[in-house]
Amino acid sequence: MVDIIIVGGGKVGIRLIKLLKKQENYDITLIDNHEEVIDAVKEEFDDVNIINGDATNKKVLEEAGIETADIIVAATSNDEVNLLIGMVAQNYNLNKIIARTANPTHIKMFEKLGLNEVISPELTACSNIEKLIIKPNIADLSISGKGDCELIDIKVKAKKVIGKSIGQISPTKDYIVIMCEKNDEELIANNDIILQEDDTVTVLVKRKAIKKTRKYFTKNSILPSL
Repeated sequence: MVDIIIVGGGKVGIRLIKLLKKQENYDITLIDNHEEVIDAVKEEFDDVNIINGDATNKKVLEEAGIETADIIVAATSNDEVNLLIGMVAQNYNLNKIIARTANPTHIKMFEKLGLNEVISPELTACSNIEKLIIKPNIADLSISGKGDCELIDIKVKAKKVIGKSIGQISPTKDYIVIMCEKNDEELIANNDIILQEDDTVTVLVKRKAIKKTRKYFTKNSILPSL
């Protein structure tokens, strides 16, 4: 039996459950935090484990069994949520981490972060996810959907940022630094990397905060609230 966690009970998540149920060898757990979705899933599937909670929270993921799971699929309609789930999931011994992303221009970035298979359009997403879950040699997936965030590149110019570690300025309520390019070397962000002038940071940022975030890294402005 393959233990799989699906995050998000929208159209993609529900259709994926239906496809996998036909295989009869999957123990499926769904994480969602919308009561109407949970009620609908309970009514349609009597043998799907359901966790009501925020899947970006490690405690919720562990309640869903991520420590012993084989596969996780982040299938919500929110880019930020799916990316964060994928990043957290890398701390566990999973066979596959499958994350849904919104923007085709993000493909290269997701590949650098370890999401190696990219599939679009969304109309074919579920059947392709199903194939990737069943095939033994494919680790990760990125597909098209919808989200309320952007991945943007910003060149560091602000004196208040220069000399600080990534851990000192990220994450905030508006953004998280994902990668940092130093002297043509691309590094996955970690808390100890010290930012220098002309470093380029790749930031996952809420669309409404793009202007403010760009200004923070390039001009003298107030430090965002952590």
